[in-house]
Amino acid sequence: MIKSSTRVRGLPSYKPGKPIEELQRELGFQKVTKLASNESPIGPSPLVIAELEKLTRQAHLYPDGDCFELKKSLAFKEEILPNQIIIGNGSNEVLELVAHAYLEEGDEALMGEHCFIVYPIVSSLSRATVVRSSMENMAIDLTDLLARITEKTKVIFLANPNNPTGTRSTKKEIEVFLDEVPKNILVVLDEAYSEYMSPDDVLNVCEDINKHKNLLVLKTFSKAYGLAGLRVGYGMADSTIIETLNKPREPFNVNSMAQAAAIRALEDPEHIARAVSINKEGMIYLKSELNKLNIKTYPSYANFLLLEFKSNARTLYEELLKVGIITRPLENYGLMNHLRVTIGTEENNLQFIAELKKLI
Repeated sequence: MIKSSTRVRGLPSYKPGKPIEELQRELGFQKVTKLASNESPIGPSPLVIAELEKLTRQAHLYPDGDCFELKKSLAFKEEILPNQIIIGNGSNEVLELVAHAYLEEGDEALMGEHCFIVYPIVSSLSRATVVRSSMENMAIDLTDLLARITEKTKVIFLANPNNPTGTRSTKKEIEVFLDEVPKNILVVLDEAYSEYMSPDDVLNVCEDINKHKNLLVLKTFSKAYGLAGLRVGYGMADSTIIETLNKPREPFNVNSMAQAAAIRALEDPEHIARAVSINKEGMIYLKSELNKLNIKTYPSYANFLLLEFKSNARTLYEELLKVGIITRPLENYGLMNHLRVTIGTEENNLQFIAELKKLI
């Protein structure tokens, strides 16, 4: 047997939300409600769908390896320069590029106790030591994060809102934090869910990446924009950071359809506003109903809720599968008594609550 490397053997595994097709194969359901992966329940903009239908004839051609037109559109939106942007096969790829470019054995990567599991995975693959800060009420403690900085700290991973908890730090708190972090440490601010936050709590990317030359802001088209299946995200930072990240980037890493879809998605702000509005209404409904059931939830500024139960949540997860509802168990995050539930359509939310009432 071929022996794997020690750094791979010790890695936590990323376990995605169960695919709809898998549950259909296992239990024979025609209709499945997936509330596991924080996808947009209304899907992509009609502009995106129309664009994709036109592009199938060009599938034999390689994509633009530099994503020129998409960078141009994003630069206009964020009021920055194209050379301050890197496009990834999902923002997940940009996280991997960060680890390749900035972490090595002897370095420390700092992150919250319950953070997106890809942060420790990519850090460990680069042989860096993972250091975790404490969290109070499932929220990142920025003061504790600062206190854990050492001479070995090279990268800080910070999601706002945080995944899998949904909690957030205010814009002011983030700005104070950035002022305190030594300038030789890269701060990766992951804003995958920022569209669901109040604009007052989202950083001004143009101002902040020009003020903080050690800041990389990540965003994605997988959540509010409804393009999770196409895999496209991006990072914004000082041009020197972007130049460094481009060195280990794979050629043609973002396909033509993903690039074109992302450009069209940016042209339909009304669709994003609708997605955010539906999420807000669903959040209010679910929190109200869960409160009536005495199920603890945490403040969420994303498109999901973290539910806490009095005992291990695995059995409940499996019982929900039996009625065609996929949620997200969180054992690999160290949260044994919790489920993460995506805010769905009104129909999805009503179905989830109705089935949950039968099971608890």
